[in-house]
Amino acid sequence: MDKLLSLQTAKDPVSRQHHYVPRTYLRRWSFDGKRIWTLDTVTGAVKPLGLADVCVKENFYRVVGPNGVAHNRVELLFGVVDDELRRLQVLFNDIEDPNVLEFDDLIALGVTVAVQHMRTLQMRRLRQQHHAWLVAQNPDQFTEMNDPENPFLAAGIHTELLFKAMWEAADVLTTRQIEVWHDLDGRFLTCDAPVLIPFIRNVRPSLLEAPYVIWPISPHRAVALANEVIGEKAVIREATGKLVGLVRDGVQQGRERMVFASEAQSGRLPQNKLFRRRAQIRLRCSQWTPRGRYVDPPGCCVEQSEAFAVGPDVDLCNQGLHVPAPNMSDYK
Repeated sequence: MDKLLSLQTAKDPVSRQHHYVPRTYLRRWSFDGKRIWTLDTVTGAVKPLGLADVCVKENFYRVVGPNGVAHNRVELLFGVVDDELRRLQVLFNDIEDPNVLEFDDLIALGVTVAVQHMRTLQMRRLRQQHHAWLVAQNPDQFTEMNDPENPFLAAGIHTELLFKAMWEAADVLTTRQIEVWHDLDGRFLTCDAPVLIPFIRNVRPSLLEAPYVIWPISPHRAVALANEVIGEKAVIREATGKLVGLVRDGVQQGRERMVFASEAQSGRLPQNKLFRRRAQIRLRCSQWTPRGRYVDPPGCCVEQSEAFAVGPDVDLCNQGLHVPAPNMSDYK
């Protein structure tokens, strides 16, 4: 924490190429330490790409500070997070005896998984999609995230939401049972949204309800945070075909665009397959708030979740309470 605080006044880094999935994480799937086998689900192409060229976007974390000047110091903060991610990746990839885990390791795992889940390009797009709906409902209170006059607004909103939500998400994740799935055949894939919450009947459950939150850490291992707690620090399980399939489907459905494989598994990537669906915002009306309070008709509460669909999945009541938001489709 002291290191994070010290970076608030650090010199602004020169680099504008910001990785939303760390290169050190992806290197576990690399065949030469520099390149990784990649499936582009938009073009269908399967080929090796440089680690420096994937999961990266210019100025992704560039935000405007209180003094009105844009800076890249958020990237420095994520550098500290990435150091801890690398430590945990090595720890859980090599662990044989769960009793060596300390309390700080369990807390760090929850925080790391929460941050990696929320920092991706997919989460940015979903926030833009939801924000477009909010703008349509209340244009006096909300403005478009993609403002030509403020090119760093989207990064600012995304980053602020991330740091506000990460601790609550980490609190949920640290209450789950840690399982380490070990696959002797090295069949685990990963993607550009590497924390997987598998869809159930095309709807992504919440962190509270998901049976598993899965973080592949190498072709041979995946960390799964399970809802069923058995009171152990961690459980190491041999990965059955069912568990390998759960990770594979979670990767292919949960990716934003890119799927990554080890060289040994590159031939199994579905080349030229059409991927028409991916994560989208899902909105539904309910008579109950998230805290269980009943809303008397004609009022309602709009529930937000995520669907596996070709575009925003919005099906709201027709009581005149909601305004159509066609701009949501700009971010599908």
